[in-house]
Amino acid sequence: MPQTLTIAVCVSDEVTLSDFITPIEILSSMNNGDHPALGIGMPADIPYRVAIEYLAPTMDPVVSVQGSNAPTFNPTLTYAEALASGKQFDVIWVPAGKRESRIPPEEIAFIAQQAPKAKYVMSVCGGAAHLAFAGVLAGKRATTNKAFYRAIVAATPKDIKWVPQARWVVDGNVWTSSGVAAGSDMALAFVEHLAGAKIARFIRGTIEIPEVTEKDDPFAAFHGLV
Repeated sequence: MPQTLTIAVCVSDEVTLSDFITPIEILSSMNNGDHPALGIGMPADIPYRVAIEYLAPTMDPVVSVQGSNAPTFNPTLTYAEALASGKQFDVIWVPAGKRESRIPPEEIAFIAQQAPKAKYVMSVCGGAAHLAFAGVLAGKRATTNKAFYRAIVAATPKDIKWVPQARWVVDGNVWTSSGVAAGSDMALAFVEHLAGAKIARFIRGTIEIPEVTEKDDPFAAFHGLV
């Protein structure tokens, strides 16, 4: 019987939609094990399913970093509601959003409350700064978007072991990726971690994302970090 992982995606205005839309779609592909018509050819022995909530400060449509001319996103739960419910999520997924001091305090409070008992805590791009301010990255190796790497390192606590060249970094149950598209690579690596290479390669082949490793990071050199 497959196990269901509950995922909390932490968003607010100025979120980067690509930091979570495609990665979460990748993870939700595991649910196609229950829907053969959607997952044609997908191996049947997928050990996990996912159930996803999208959290925000309010239930108002979330405006992305690209502004009001870009698509908006409707949350399913507020941070206050999630905290009041006492529900523990298995996976906390944190995309980039507001910078440094403007990150909503309720988001930081939610991450700090959930992280100690979560099975996995994951960030994409500048979402690593959100984890840093919530105390999740203390003493851990982590990476982030290389375009903003120096600014994020300067603004976050000094006990974090930032890795300047990495597509993604895994330290215990904390996964952090480089910028935007790297979140999809990390999501596929996470599927492989959960369900094995066979499932991950099937999903990869369906959506046509080339296979990379966590060390494939040309953007560290592009931004002069190595």
